[in-house]
Amino acid sequence: MKEAIQTLNAPQPGGPYSQGVKTESFIFVSGQDGVKANGESVGASIAAQTTAALENINNILAAKDADLSSLVYVTCHLTDLNDETVREFNKAYEDYFHDVDVKPARITVGSQLLETDVEITAIAAVER
Repeated sequence: MKEAIQTLNAPQPGGPYSQGVKTESFIFVSGQDGVKANGESVGASIAAQTTAALENINNILAAKDADLSSLVYVTCHLTDLNDETVREFNKAYEDYFHDVDVKPARITVGSQLLETDVEITAIAAVER
Protein backbone atom coordinates (compact mmCIF):
# COMPACT_ATOMS: atom_id res chain seq x y z
CA MET A 1 0.00 0.00 0.00
CA LYS A 2 1.21 3.52 -0.75
CA GLU A 3 -0.06 6.90 0.33
CA ALA A 4 0.62 10.36 -1.13
CA ILE A 5 1.97 12.99 1.24
CA GLN A 6 0.58 16.51 0.96
CA THR A 7 1.52 19.43 3.21
CA LEU A 8 1.25 23.19 2.90
CA ASN A 9 4.59 23.44 4.75
CA ALA A 10 6.56 22.66 1.58
CA PRO A 11 6.32 23.89 -2.01
CA GLN A 12 3.41 22.45 -3.95
CA PRO A 13 4.27 20.11 -6.82
CA GLY A 14 4.76 21.86 -10.13
CA GLY A 15 3.62 18.86 -12.12
CA PRO A 16 1.91 15.47 -11.92
CA TYR A 17 3.76 14.10 -8.88
CA SER A 18 3.45 13.95 -5.09
CA GLN A 19 5.55 15.84 -2.57
CA GLY A 20 6.24 12.44 -1.10
CA VAL A 21 4.95 8.89 -1.00
CA LYS A 22 4.75 6.71 2.11
CA THR A 23 4.85 2.93 1.93
CA GLU A 24 4.84 0.48 4.84
CA SER A 25 8.60 0.86 5.33
CA PHE A 26 9.73 4.00 3.52
CA ILE A 27 8.96 7.60 2.69
CA PHE A 28 10.16 8.80 -0.72
CA VAL A 29 10.45 12.59 -0.91
CA SER A 30 10.37 14.28 -4.31
CA GLY A 31 13.14 16.71 -5.19
CA GLN A 32 12.98 19.86 -3.10
CA ASP A 33 14.46 23.05 -4.52
CA GLY A 34 16.08 25.72 -2.45
CA VAL A 35 12.92 27.82 -2.08
CA LYS A 36 10.58 28.63 0.79
CA ALA A 37 7.45 26.55 1.35
CA ASN A 38 5.39 29.26 -0.37
CA GLY A 39 7.65 29.06 -3.44
CA GLU A 40 9.45 32.35 -2.79
CA SER A 41 13.18 32.54 -3.45
CA VAL A 42 15.61 32.47 -0.54
CA GLY A 43 18.28 34.13 -2.69
CA ALA A 44 21.37 32.93 -4.50
CA SER A 45 23.31 31.64 -1.47
CA ILE A 46 24.00 27.89 -1.62
CA ALA A 47 23.71 27.76 2.17
CA ALA A 48 20.26 29.41 2.15
CA GLN A 49 19.02 27.19 -0.67
CA THR A 50 20.36 24.05 1.05
CA THR A 51 18.67 25.06 4.30
CA ALA A 52 15.36 25.69 2.50
CA ALA A 53 15.49 22.34 0.66
CA LEU A 54 16.23 20.43 3.87
CA GLU A 55 13.53 22.33 5.75
CA ASN A 56 11.03 21.40 3.03
CA ILE A 57 12.09 17.74 3.26
CA ASN A 58 11.77 17.82 7.04
CA ASN A 59 8.26 19.33 6.73
CA ILE A 60 7.18 16.65 4.27
CA LEU A 61 8.52 13.94 6.60
CA ALA A 62 6.79 15.60 9.58
CA ALA A 63 3.45 15.20 7.80
CA LYS A 64 3.92 11.46 8.46
CA ASP A 65 5.50 11.77 11.92
CA ALA A 66 9.09 11.36 10.68
CA ASP A 67 12.07 13.69 10.57
CA LEU A 68 15.57 14.02 9.13
CA SER A 69 16.90 11.35 11.51
CA SER A 70 14.74 8.86 9.56
CA LEU A 71 16.63 9.47 6.30
CA VAL A 72 18.62 6.58 4.88
CA TYR A 73 19.55 7.97 1.44
CA VAL A 74 19.82 11.44 -0.06
CA THR A 75 20.53 12.59 -3.61
CA CYS A 76 21.82 16.14 -3.91
CA HIS A 77 21.90 18.02 -7.21
CA LEU A 78 24.04 21.16 -7.47
CA THR A 79 24.44 23.42 -10.49
CA ASP A 80 28.05 24.17 -9.50
CA LEU A 81 30.52 21.64 -8.10
CA ASN A 82 33.46 23.97 -7.52
CA ASP A 83 35.28 23.54 -4.21
CA GLU A 84 33.88 26.68 -2.56
CA THR A 85 30.27 25.85 -3.48
CA VAL A 86 30.60 22.27 -2.26
CA ARG A 87 32.18 23.45 1.03
CA GLU A 88 29.32 25.92 1.59
CA PHE A 89 26.76 23.24 0.71
CA ASN A 90 28.39 20.68 3.04
CA LYS A 91 28.49 23.19 5.92
CA ALA A 92 24.76 23.97 5.61
CA TYR A 93 23.98 20.25 5.16
CA GLU A 94 26.05 19.29 8.23
CA ASP A 95 24.18 21.87 10.34
CA TYR A 96 21.01 19.79 9.78
CA PHE A 97 22.62 16.44 10.56
CA HIS A 98 25.10 17.22 13.35
CA ASP A 99 22.84 15.60 15.99
CA VAL A 100 21.94 12.58 13.86
CA ASP A 101 23.85 9.46 14.97
CA VAL A 102 23.65 7.65 11.64
CA LYS A 103 23.83 10.11 8.80
CA PRO A 104 22.11 9.08 5.56
CA ALA A 105 24.07 7.70 2.64
CA ARG A 106 24.42 10.41 0.02
CA ILE A 107 25.42 11.18 -3.53
CA THR A 108 26.05 14.68 -4.83
CA VAL A 109 25.92 15.27 -8.57
CA GLY A 110 26.13 18.23 -10.90
CA SER A 111 23.07 19.22 -12.90
CA GLN A 112 22.44 22.13 -15.23
CA LEU A 113 18.69 21.42 -15.40
CA LEU A 114 17.66 22.93 -12.06
CA GLU A 115 15.48 25.97 -11.46
CA THR A 116 17.58 26.80 -8.37
CA ASP A 117 21.19 25.94 -7.51
CA VAL A 118 20.21 23.08 -5.16
CA GLU A 119 17.69 20.23 -5.34
CA ILE A 120 17.58 17.39 -2.83
CA THR A 121 15.61 14.13 -2.93
CA ALA A 122 15.41 11.75 0.01
CA ILE A 123 14.37 8.31 1.20
CA ALA A 124 13.45 7.74 4.85
CA ALA A 125 12.89 4.45 6.69
CA VAL A 126 9.79 4.35 8.86
CA GLU A 127 8.56 1.87 11.40
CA ARG A 128 5.50 -0.17 10.56
